[in-house]
This record gives sequence, structure tokens and C-alpha cells, in this order.
Amino acid sequence: MTLIPTTTAAVRVYEHGGPEQLVHEQRPLPALGPTDVLVAVDTAAVSGWDLKYRRGLQPGTKLPGRNPFPMPQQLGREAAGTVVAAGPDTRLLHVGDRVAAVVHPENPHAPETYRGLGNLSTGIAIPGHQGPGAYAEYIVRDERLFLPVPDHVDLEQAAITLWPYGTSHRVLRDRLRVTAGDTLLVTGAAGPMGLATIQLAQLFGLRVIATTRHAERADALRSACSAEVVVTDDLDAARHAVRDLTHGQGVDHAVDYSTHRDLLRLALDVLRLGGRLCPAAGEQNPPGPMPFTVFDLTRLEADIVGVRGARHEDALRVMALLADGKLHSRIAARLPLADAAKAHELMERGTTVTGRILLKPGT
Repeated sequence: MTLIPTTTAAVRVYEHGGPEQLVHEQRPLPALGPTDVLVAVDTAAVSGWDLKYRRGLQPGTKLPGRNPFPMPQQLGREAAGTVVAAGPDTRLLHVGDRVAAVVHPENPHAPETYRGLGNLSTGIAIPGHQGPGAYAEYIVRDERLFLPVPDHVDLEQAAITLWPYGTSHRVLRDRLRVTAGDTLLVTGAAGPMGLATIQLAQLFGLRVIATTRHAERADALRSACSAEVVVTDDLDAARHAVRDLTHGQGVDHAVDYSTHRDLLRLALDVLRLGGRLCPAAGEQNPPGPMPFTVFDLTRLEADIVGVRGARHEDALRVMALLADGKLHSRIAARLPLADAAKAHELMERGTTVTGRILLKPGT
């Protein structure tokens, strides 16, 4: 008879601050509910949002319809592993199934879901936000908060696909409404969201121009995504470079992951007439109004569109692409769960990392 664990190693945040605030400890596991599964985590991933939650969000940052973020907080939206126990009423998953954590779960009864906007659905606790995240050896969640992973798919790749690729899919297909042959500018391109967006855009038949603020990252970025790369340490030169690459026309679409006010302005400046811009970073630095005027939007007849994550349909589509071997994320480092603070430090150094940083609870 297999013994079901009642405790788990986990990493939690008790006070906001630097990486030293990540506490590795042993925690009790909640009892298995009727439709819950217990998953042994093979891989959890470090994301930019994990760093933001650890530091503490800016005052007043709260998503409509979502509860405030709790303290203490167990980080980690992204994970994959294996089901080791299942509640008596589970129907979708069974012991031994390989699974990936759903990063944008939907409340099927929310009015937003009925409107086709399940990613905005209210009345749900998001794991890694309001609920315990995946920085743990074991996690217990309702079976609907996981997707099955085919046997031939690498669990590490499954862990790091749903968030960046799911959101990128929504940005490209629904918010920017790209078509084959369009040109797309991606700022903040060296991060996970940027790399995922570039890979999907190229699958969809787009020409991609990527930017980086750091000249020393340009070659690594070219190698990672095979896109045309513009260094933005000189913004005027960068504007001219993008214009030259598009024969003076500008780009059809731009998506900004940089958070930087000046790069958001650059993205607008290189849009062609009738272009679309998606500020997708979730914040702007320095904080303040977006660097546009009403006349900027009028003269370009530009569309500015927001995004707040993927819908379940996007998740299913990118999982199918992963299963078909069409997606692959570069991995920069693998660290034990106990070294979560080192993982955060590595990600915060930024310029030395191109690819995902993983936590491996079993090591």
C-alpha cells in the first residue's frame, strides 16, 4: 500500500522584500477533497510575477473581482508533475497521470466566462496568487486545475508552456488579430513572454523584429529566436533601424513586455498607419500615464489593446502545439527547491539569462 504524504517541503514568503524573504520549510498538506488530486511536483518555474509578489505589489494594485494577495504566500503559477493520489469523486485524472498546472483557471459560473472572457472570470482563487503555488514538493488541488500531459511530452517543457505561450496566443490571435505576412515588433523580447511570442508569431507566418536594451544580449537573442534584433540603448537609432527594416512603413503590430515607458513610446512611434499596440507587461516604469496623446492615436488611427492572461481555449491550443513538437522553451538553469532564493537572484540579474529558470523539488 502506497503511503500518502501528509507534509511537503515548500517555499513561502512571510514578509515582502528581497530573495532572502523566501523561506524553505516543511508544511502540512491539506486533506484530499472528493475531487482533489495530490501531485508530486517534478518542475516548478520562476516567473517575473513571482519576483513582483515577493517584493510586494505597488499600493493599490488589485485586479477587479479577485481577492487581495495573502500573506504568507506560496509562490509558483507554473508546474508539472505526476498524480500520486486522487479523491474518490475524481473523473478526469487518475494516479500515475502526468499533469501540468493550469495557470489561468476559469470559473465556469462567472458572468465573464459566459461572455467568452474566462480569463477575466471572478470568484476564483488563482494558485500562486490567492491560493498556494507550486514552490513545493507536493501540491493538492482540484483536478480541474490541471491538464493531462501526453507520455511523449517532456514534463519540464509542459511546466513552462501554458503561461507564456497561452498568453502569447491570446495576444496574437485575439488582441492584435495578426495575419500571415504581418510584421510584429516585440520589446522586452529576451524574457519568457517575449521568446514565446516570437516563436508563436513565426509559426503563424509573421516577420518579427525583436528589441533588447543590452547589446551583450543581442547575439544570444538572435540565437534563441532567429528574429531580426534591434538594440535600444540609443532610442533614436533604434527608431531608424526599425523604419529601415520595414522600408519606412513601420510595423503592423507591436507588443511591449519591457515595462519601460521609453520603449512603450518607441513601439508606438514605429507603428504603421492603422497599426495595433498591446502593452502586455502589466506595469510601466516609471509609473504614470502612458506616453501617448490623443493626437498620436488619431494620426495613426492606432488600436491600443490590453491583455490579462489566456483563456482555457488558448491553453488547449498551445498544449496541442507542444504535443506536436512545435514549441520548445530554452532552459537557462535548474536549481533545487531549497535554492529558490538563488533562482530569484539569478533572474533578477537579467542580462545574464536567456531562458527559463526551473526549480526541481526532487533534487
